[in-house]
Amino acid sequence: MEDPHDSPREDAPIVRQGSAPHGSVKLDDLDRHIMRLLRRDGRLGYAEVARALGVSEPTARKRVRRLLKAGAIYVVARVNPAPIGFPIDAVIGIRVERGRVREVGRRLAEMEKVAYVGYLAGSFDLMIEAFLPDTEGLFQFLNEDIEAVDGIVSTETWHVLRTEKFNYMWEGENVGRRDLEPRESRAKGAAPAGAEPSGSLGEQQGT
Repeated sequence: MEDPHDSPREDAPIVRQGSAPHGSVKLDDLDRHIMRLLRRDGRLGYAEVARALGVSEPTARKRVRRLLKAGAIYVVARVNPAPIGFPIDAVIGIRVERGRVREVGRRLAEMEKVAYVGYLAGSFDLMIEAFLPDTEGLFQFLNEDIEAVDGIVSTETWHVLRTEKFNYMWEGENVGRRDLEPRESRAKGAAPAGAEPSGSLGEQQGT
């Protein structure tokens, strides 16, 4: 990508959890390789992606823009809470008065300490994740911020001690599929940027 912060237009379709269409983006191996590369480093330019995968720069640009426009990937800076002063990670299950779930969900989503709000089926109506500076901050959040929201019946809190895997590390494009070959083998014999190499992934996929 010439601009590492290239992103879809504001009016481009964004597909999120719980929204349609589902499975609307058809992926081939080239798409999967691109997603793996950008997961590791979202700052890679189109030329770097092309060189790594042995395809032309126009092919890399076309594929990345297609994935962005479809909402299949987002290229953003993910803020890491602990280094900037918010090491306390709390996951909170919330039960809400009947008929007020969306109202309460919107109120919680507006809170600056809340990083995630999800609507659930099961014992809880909502699940949120909040990042706090210390245990005193967690105490205040639970007993002042949450308590101030009308419609909440009860809550249950889990203090996350250590995280093994973040959601952005999930390789959804590879679930149930054969493992990808190492990208180094794909890059052998790569043509100069702008020219489609003979036998490249982009050419094989009819790009």
